[in-house]
Amino acid sequence: MQRGVTMRFFLILVVGLIDLRTKADNFRTCQPGDFHYEFTECDEKGGRWRVSVPKPGVCEGGAPNPPTRTEDCSISCDPGWFLDLNKLECSLCPNSTYSLGGGVYFDNWTKLPSGFSSYTEALRSAFSAGRRRGDVDCGAYGWQPRGDVLASRGGQCAAVLVYTVKLVKPGAVKYTYQFTDDNIIFEFQAQDKECQSIDDGDDYKWPPITREGQWQTRTVKLKPGLNVLHWKTIGIEAGGSSRPVMIKSIQISGVAHSSECTECPAGTYSEPGASECKECEENTYAPRGSSKCLPCDPVTEYAPKGSAECLPRPPCTSRDYYEIDSPCDDKNQTRAVYKWVEPRVCRIKMEGSVRLPPSGEIKMCPPCNPGMHYTAGQGCVFCPPGEHSDGLSPCKPCPPSTAPNYGYQYQWWTAMPPRMAATCMSSDDIGCNNSEGWQVAGDHIHSGRGHADDAYLVLSLKVGGFRGREMGGRPMEVGRISFTFELSCASDCEFVFMEASSKKGVIVLKRWTGPQPRMYYNYIVTRNDSYTFSWAFQKVSWEKSYLKSSTLRMYETDMAKVFNINVTNTIDGGASSCLPCPQTSEAAGCIPCPAGQYIENSTTECTPCPANTVVTDPLPYGPQSCLPCGVGLTAPDHLTCIVQCRLTVDNYTYDLTNISSARAVMGSTLFTSSGTKFYHMFNISLCGNTSVVCTNNVTYNMEGEVSTVVSRVCRSTIVPGVEGMSGLFRVGAIATQSVSLGDHLVGVTTSPSYLNISVIKEFVQPNHTNRRDLHFYYSTPMSTRACPDGRSTTITLRCDPDQPGDGKVTLPQQCPDGTCDGCNFHFLWSSAFGCPECSESELIVVRGECKDGKQPVHYITPKTCIAPDNLPQGRTVACSTRLPFIVEVIVLSTVSMALMLCLLLFCLWKKNQRLEYKYMKLVASASSKDGMMELPPAESCALDDGEEEEVQFTQNAPRGILSKLKHNKVAPREGRGLLVDSLKISSKDPLT
Repeated sequence: MQRGVTMRFFLILVVGLIDLRTKADNFRTCQPGDFHYEFTECDEKGGRWRVSVPKPGVCEGGAPNPPTRTEDCSISCDPGWFLDLNKLECSLCPNSTYSLGGGVYFDNWTKLPSGFSSYTEALRSAFSAGRRRGDVDCGAYGWQPRGDVLASRGGQCAAVLVYTVKLVKPGAVKYTYQFTDDNIIFEFQAQDKECQSIDDGDDYKWPPITREGQWQTRTVKLKPGLNVLHWKTIGIEAGGSSRPVMIKSIQISGVAHSSECTECPAGTYSEPGASECKECEENTYAPRGSSKCLPCDPVTEYAPKGSAECLPRPPCTSRDYYEIDSPCDDKNQTRAVYKWVEPRVCRIKMEGSVRLPPSGEIKMCPPCNPGMHYTAGQGCVFCPPGEHSDGLSPCKPCPPSTAPNYGYQYQWWTAMPPRMAATCMSSDDIGCNNSEGWQVAGDHIHSGRGHADDAYLVLSLKVGGFRGREMGGRPMEVGRISFTFELSCASDCEFVFMEASSKKGVIVLKRWTGPQPRMYYNYIVTRNDSYTFSWAFQKVSWEKSYLKSSTLRMYETDMAKVFNINVTNTIDGGASSCLPCPQTSEAAGCIPCPAGQYIENSTTECTPCPANTVVTDPLPYGPQSCLPCGVGLTAPDHLTCIVQCRLTVDNYTYDLTNISSARAVMGSTLFTSSGTKFYHMFNISLCGNTSVVCTNNVTYNMEGEVSTVVSRVCRSTIVPGVEGMSGLFRVGAIATQSVSLGDHLVGVTTSPSYLNISVIKEFVQPNHTNRRDLHFYYSTPMSTRACPDGRSTTITLRCDPDQPGDGKVTLPQQCPDGTCDGCNFHFLWSSAFGCPECSESELIVVRGECKDGKQPVHYITPKTCIAPDNLPQGRTVACSTRLPFIVEVIVLSTVSMALMLCLLLFCLWKKNQRLEYKYMKLVASASSKDGMMELPPAESCALDDGEEEEVQFTQNAPRGILSKLKHNKVAPREGRGLLVDSLKISSKDPLT
């Protein structure tokens, strides 16, 4: 047995040796040129060895060079240099190559580069309440390579991009990004090998938001050693985000040496000692690893900037030129001018090619826009203050008793109107035909031609403010902006209308995708502020705009056209008409009516409005200008509808003075699957002119700006502080995503619904309860993508005498973050101050002991109400021996009935005694000693005819209850019944 095992082992060994000999015969012996140098890992003494190794799978054996030891593991070279392992010193990079020295650079995102990792985690929050985390498909989110950029959408998932790098000396990470959507939290964090943050400050962690199409670069210093870099996005809104966070490039310095230089990519070139490669200019090209760019044939070929090859020039068509009107000259004349789309790539001298049309004939300039007039050398400008014009005639002052009606009315586009600007942005320098992008075309302005598909074209209008005043009790129109537009697209182009203000930041108001016919849109402004309204156009969606393609201009003719823009009720601009108004006695100018008064149309006199109404228009005409406040609201100054802290609702008086200050409420803690948490902080106010403020100081705000939200109810997203901080969070460091949940308090009532706003059923008490809740209704009418009808908030104030202090504010159990749909929010405020004041009839009166003719009186309040301020304390009243009137009546009635009963019984007893006496006397007289009865003598012995010889005595039956009682007398001895009712005596019967 043992011999068999040994034999089998010997055979296996022989076969193995033969196999090794066969493999060795397949490789040649390594020659000196087959060896290259590599460094071993640093040892505990801080040094390492340079060893000579051959390329794997090429050769075996040979004579390698002896190893060499270096005592410094932190050898690094400057940019443009590399470490020559043969000489163990830094050398200059040759032509057509570049080196970052001790650094790495990433700008190609066709796939996720080596060393990067990306993962997503489902977000567990109140927005996804009722659905399991497994239902969320995070595969549609996360960091995704898009050619020139790495993009991450928000959505219901948290997306993390991780890169681990080891630095041998102090370095930095520099990344270029674009972050425009306020529904995403964007965070960058750098940690060491112990997962500790590299910096105690929070400034670098929260990259500031950028404007649409704008790129920004952030640089963060790193320490030597292992560094783990995180780029993280968290979507706040459940619906996701249409504008993702995009990273264009990442560069890291301070890493280990570069042992060789990198070849320049195609379309670029470099000179000796280059730290980066330069792009080739237009109409030049360069293959990979070029030291210079080669020219294309200027007649038959062309090349965009940074091209790897030349492209043939196509014949010119009508799409290669466009028409514009020249500026109006001193004679107010213009002519049509035709220009090639730049850069011109078409070839004119080809069969079938069209030529540039000659300039058109001279024609008169179209009229100026209303509110403007023509000025030589300046074109159309606004009329001076106090004057008006229809655009055809010169400006003239408004007639007496009138005032100019200012606004913006743009309907002619011979030049860029005042207060308007246009710009073009692209991921590179070749995407825009010109810096402005938009081009005027007489009766409209369009997004221009010649721009690349990824160009982002923005048209902006600045408005200094509006003349209207906010009502405060409900959303009211302070101004209006309207426009007419058309989208001509062959792809899924995007057209966005945005609003930017100091109070609200940048907000997307409306978005259109794909081709659109000519349509009209208007937007009502409800807050008086200075605004910048913007129209942005992009030919393709963001998913396609950063994908590599053979040509940058696939959708050459796609464009957006804006025909007219009208903004009303502004404080600046131009006036096309004048409105009547009251004047001073000197007729020097218009004077505004006092607060709460309107202008009579016939007399232009100021007339007072009814009580609890406000006037928001600076020139209110007619009684319809008096706007009533909502239920439960008052307007003491006729300027703003407010709810008094001492108010009366349904004949109940409430005193909310003690809970009138702003109240902060913390929402439920929300977690991601990996344990990252955040929560919402709500600020609410009930009565008076109290407003709350939610401040954004990370992520949401533009760089250098601090954005705040001022309203009656607002919400901020709080990201918890770093480990070791005192408290839950550090104010001013991690507040973000602030939004208004209630700009206006629209009503206070006991009804569970008001103006299409309803209290959540969980907070509605049954009808049979003795306590009635007070409901406060708030509204934010501004439409958003997630809430097309705006947001609303209800605060239910409930009487709870057992709650100490200001009471407790709770959120619905079924919606622990205050909302079930993200648009309607609900709070329950239980407090003793929510109870109404007791009326006099509800007080319980307790009287004390009577002493010295006086007794104290105390008042006790029931639990359903609270004591009023004027409740008398320590009151004494004179003692009273007289019973209350009602008691006296009852006692007198009882005594009278008792006396009557006694008298009746006595009368009955006396009558019974009399009857008994008569009866006994009758019995005694009827009996004689011989047993015979003596009868009175007869008056006559004769009998009448027909009479019998019989004498009868009959006793009639008694009538009535008392008579029967007297008649039916019980026998004096046991066994004897009642006396008979009648006694008949016959002469034939014996008397014994």
